[in-house]
Amino acid sequence: DEVFPEPDAILTKAKVLPGTDGRKMSKSYNNTIALSDSPDDIRRKVKTMVTDPARIRKDDPGHPEVCTVFSFHKIFNESEVSEIEEQCRAGKIGCVQCKKKLADKMIEHLEPIYKRRQNILKNPGMIKEIIHTGNENAKKVAQKTMEDVRKAMKIDYINI
Repeated sequence: DEVFPEPDAILTKAKVLPGTDGRKMSKSYNNTIALSDSPDDIRRKVKTMVTDPARIRKDDPGHPEVCTVFSFHKIFNESEVSEIEEQCRAGKIGCVQCKKKLADKMIEHLEPIYKRRQNILKNPGMIKEIIHTGNENAKKVAQKTMEDVRKAMKIDYINI
């Protein structure tokens, strides 16, 4: 193993997720959906999301490329994204139905995080235990890494 490897870029599929209002997602804009949001909060926030402004009636053809809801479908509902895009463009799915599908998928992904967070908040000792275990594991890894660094730099004769 290389001691000083060149780091690899970790890229996500989405460059940036927009906020619920279509602008940059930001707590100061109050347009976020947080990992800690309850399923009810997620549903409420998804209902307020901005959709295609040119689409007035349910059966009007949509333009998913300008729809905030569709941006989220690409992340949370990959298996149905092509079908949703097709239905939207053909005016076969309304924005309300599209938002409901999105909320269901987001809750499916985010509810386990919400539940785990609630459990941790009810058990403050668990946080200390997690931190302690993490510290112990980090010490072991750091110790091994520093041994490798000293060998690579040919200063492994120093006992620290």
